[in-house]
Amino acid sequence: MLSEKTRKGIKKLHQKKYRQESGMFLVEGVKGVDEALDHAQVDLVVVEGNRRDEDGIAAIITKAASNNVAVEFAGRKDISALKATETFPGVMAVLAMKETDLEELEGFAIFLDRINDPGNLGTIIRTADWFGIKNIVLSEGSVDPYNEKVVRSSMGSLFRANIYQSDDALEDIGWLKEKKGYALTGFVLGGQPIEQKELADNTLLVFGSESHGLSPEIEKLLDTRYTIAGSGEAESLNLAISVGIALYALQS
Repeated sequence: MLSEKTRKGIKKLHQKKYRQESGMFLVEGVKGVDEALDHAQVDLVVVEGNRRDEDGIAAIITKAASNNVAVEFAGRKDISALKATETFPGVMAVLAMKETDLEELEGFAIFLDRINDPGNLGTIIRTADWFGIKNIVLSEGSVDPYNEKVVRSSMGSLFRANIYQSDDALEDIGWLKEKKGYALTGFVLGGQPIEQKELADNTLLVFGSESHGLSPEIEKLLDTRYTIAGSGEAESLNLAISVGIALYALQS
């Protein structure tokens, strides 16, 4: 059985405020916990006791032990109070957030202006990982990247990403341009065809929010503007889809 301290601590991690205060967050599922054990600092693995012998979960227990990570077992009553998913996958982990400093950014990076959909952010992190891009900058007002839905939809890619959460996007972008030599490439209506791409080694790919697009202040800082052309009647593209198309086109 879980201790009262562990139970209360995990329950609090469903709250953004406590995640920020503690620097810890949760991941559920065999794939997510397995990726976390390989790529993140895991503090604790919690297993639903009656599922400890399932193939994937048994392997997680073995890997955790080899990594000197504590494993605790929980009953169904505890699990029902702690899980974030409707159908609990049998295992969860408590792990530390990875701190990323703006000065560490090198090479391609993605900037997301006020992204507010956790599913979109998780998908973008996963898509960026597919194309080999680890650096992601989030403006103030963006969704918490350690939100459970973001973690789940990133499918483990979050643990390999370098995510910087900005408190002042205009200031940070200006610093990246001036001090690190970044060129800003934005995706807006009325830009050049994406096929005419010309990218510097240090490029910040800039995308606006699902609802409002890029803020005018950030759009003024762009060095290059591209458009993803379409031929149908839809008003706009989903943000995660736009990022996927852009990354494919820019790297092909």
